[in-house]
Amino acid sequence: MKPLALAFGIVSAIVLGGIAPARAQKWATELQKIYLDESHCLASPEIRGDKDNPISCYCRDAIVDARYIYYNYFSASAPHSDPNMAGIVLALQNYAGEMCGRNSSETLNPDFIQKIHTATMEATWKWDGPEVVRTYPPDDVIRQIEPDEQGWISVEYTAVLLWRDSHGQVTKTESFSAVERGPAKYMLSKPPSPERPAAKAAPKN
Repeated sequence: MKPLALAFGIVSAIVLGGIAPARAQKWATELQKIYLDESHCLASPEIRGDKDNPISCYCRDAIVDARYIYYNYFSASAPHSDPNMAGIVLALQNYAGEMCGRNSSETLNPDFIQKIHTATMEATWKWDGPEVVRTYPPDDVIRQIEPDEQGWISVEYTAVLLWRDSHGQVTKTESFSAVERGPAKYMLSKPPSPERPAAKAAPKN
């Protein structure tokens, strides 16, 4: 485990351990909803290199984590404001810079650092990643993929990125293929969705 991840885990345990379990569960659920929403960020199989870092889910999640700690435990208006959290907020901001930066030079650029600070502390900030539309093969096609020795399969799918203006009009598109790996049972157990159609039932005689 990375030192920062360990530190964040310890802080989370201390912070959430000091409040009512029901409230802690609600906050955790709200974050989980954000983590699970990959509709406007690139998931791990789709990241083609450092150039995709700024629109990756890793970047989005790192910013969200920093904002969560800042607004709940450090800002003057935070319900549990504690000036001792300054170091944790700074560490999370630095981590967000690492996740969102395309290279070390960019992460050290003053303008980029200010951009990260704005993202992690500005109340009106919103994630502006492109809309990601994923198209998976149906289950009957996936079933034909031969698992490897560990029982894993690789499923190729198409990702289309859509950038929109303030009026919702598409201004730019990009399409590419990605490969997701996972246990065959898991890949087939995903619920059907517009992105991944269910297998068609065999016709009755």
